[in-house]
Amino acid sequence: KNNSQVTFSELQKLEQAYNVNLIKQKINNLSESLGFEKLDTNSVKIPYRPDVYLSAGYGVEVYSESAEFVTLDIRLFTTDRGTKINPAHCEIVRISGNSMEPEYRHGDRVIIDRDDTEFMDGHIFAFRYNGQCYVKEINVIGNKIKCISLNKEYEPFYIKQGEEFTIFGRILPRIRL
Repeated sequence: KNNSQVTFSELQKLEQAYNVNLIKQKINNLSESLGFEKLDTNSVKIPYRPDVYLSAGYGVEVYSESAEFVTLDIRLFTTDRGTKINPAHCEIVRISGNSMEPEYRHGDRVIIDRDDTEFMDGHIFAFRYNGQCYVKEINVIGNKIKCISLNKEYEPFYIKQGEEFTIFGRILPRIRL
């Protein structure tokens, strides 16, 4: 409106906030007028950290968090209830071990929503505990966090208040790459 100029960084912020592709649409319009091929607006690039493993067992230490990018269909970023998940807050890592079977197997690549860090009982989260990275179902019991493996061969463990603990985000359900 009012012929005001919008900066590139403002466009990026709008894209993130509303999960739209304003820049791609503008580029596509320009490309089409010049006779070039359009960009795919149904895909997004997500950081994939090939050297980061989340232990589905007894913990794993991470030495490198370098990233490459993977292109995924934007429709993967919708929950079963239709809620949109902002792909700008997501990244892909791998599962190591078998304690989260049958839902997640060794080597599966999963998407972490780093924006979703609020505990909800029964949800699966990625976290660091005492220097080790894990993926577990989380339940809060008083001032402790109960970390549950889906594989019944593994006993749950508890994290007490004040212990070294950092939540990375919730694992997007039913998506394995």
